Parts: sequence; structure tokens; C-alpha cells
Amino acid sequence: MIRKIWILFSSFLIILLIACNNTDNKPITSDVTSTFTGTITEIYDQTALVHIDEGEITKSGSRVHVDLSKNSETTFHVGDKVKVGYDGEVRESDPLQINVVFIEKVE
Repeated sequence: MIRKIWILFSSFLIILLIACNNTDNKPITSDVTSTFTGTITEIYDQTALVHIDEGEITKSGSRVHVDLSKNSETTFHVGDKVKVGYDGEVRESDPLQINVVFIEKVE
């Protein structure tokens, strides 16, 4: 009896893990609720400090930390103009903090 319960539980867990797996490396754009554009002013390991040029986020502040690892195919430099998509949540600190969904260079 315990063996049958264990097999059933294991099967359920495996199915759940397979269903939650996102194998494509494309950004999940359905999570994006807001975007802004800005200019990179400082770069750290995998994050950057961005001065916000346009977007609703300017109501909360003018600088934001951005996770550059969301676009590992692009090399970013200080002075680059970027467009950032995020989930809409803004942690009001100085600089602001957000949950980045995508980041891309703009001309």
C-alpha cells in the first residue's frame, strides 16, 4: 500500500516538474506590464545603473538597477540607450529596483 502511494506521488511530482519547465530561451513577454527607456551610467558584474529617460517609472525616481543577464547575448556599455520591460513592481529605494523581464539596446 505504501509503495503504491509512493509511486503515485512520484509520478505526480514528475508530471508537475515537466509541466513547469520553460525550455525556450525566449522572454516571457506576457509578464511585461511596463517599459521605460534610459541610459546606462554604471555597469557592475551582471547589473547596471540606468538613468531613466522616459516611462511611467519616472514618477518613482530617476535611477534604477537593471539585471543585464536577461539579455546575455548583448554586450552593454556605459552610455548605451536601452529599453527595459518589467513586471510593473517598483521597489522604491535609491536607486529603484525592479523585476526585469527583458532589456535591449535602442538606437
